[in-house]
Amino acid sequence: MSRKTVYYHDPLHDDFAPTNGHIRPKPIGADFPYEHPSPIWQAFAFVVYRLIMTPFLFLYCKLVFGLRIENRKALRDLPGGCFLYGNHTNTLADAFIPTLLAFPQRASIVTAADTVSIPGLRNIVQMLGAVPLADTIDGTRQFLAALHRRLERRQAVMIYPEAHIWPYYNGIRPFPDTAFAYPVREQVPAVGVVVVYRQRKLLRFLPPCITVVVSDPFYPDPSLPPRSARRALHRKVYTFMCDTVARRRSYAHIDYLPAQDTQPAAQ
Repeated sequence: MSRKTVYYHDPLHDDFAPTNGHIRPKPIGADFPYEHPSPIWQAFAFVVYRLIMTPFLFLYCKLVFGLRIENRKALRDLPGGCFLYGNHTNTLADAFIPTLLAFPQRASIVTAADTVSIPGLRNIVQMLGAVPLADTIDGTRQFLAALHRRLERRQAVMIYPEAHIWPYYNGIRPFPDTAFAYPVREQVPAVGVVVVYRQRKLLRFLPPCITVVVSDPFYPDPSLPPRSARRALHRKVYTFMCDTVARRRSYAHIDYLPAQDTQPAAQ
């Protein structure tokens, strides 16, 4: 069976998520409710996250994705919160995997505004850990304070620095070092989390299975200026991610090629 081919123009900004362009994001300002002090809301959040979704996600990921996780011990041994950095290659798995990685602690996921802009679902996705990026300076202060409180509760905070989803892409796209300012600011470790794909031995017409490889923690260097410290963390995590997909020979379920490859060669 021939594989699907996708042509891209800009590896930094092209987005092939199924929902791309179908959700109108709402502004996220200082009035966005990053925290819900209501005991009723917290009780519902506990039931949704712990009693319903966590066991469901475990079974779903095992049965549908054939999920394997390697070196999760690196997270269990951490004394407090951390930031996780992963490649963004699967709409459902990328939303589910952080919960399984962080267990028994909770996981939060830094998301775009469209995640909390779906009518009627904002509270549910927040209960499941979504923390949307803000659009304003005051909103960003609230966003950073929300991350700090989650780290104080020993949560893992998942970030997808590639920002846009390329389904089943088997490489690592370039991404800036801006997201590594968070662990430098909080002085907590950064951990690389790499999804690599395995071709199925049976039923090869189905999407490939998933292995998640977790790095050992990388700590920010307190002797460096903040900008240099975040660049150093970025370099370590990016190198780990690239080396992992190359070493594991992540399976290409979809071929991604530069758009210029569709043009006839110059005569």
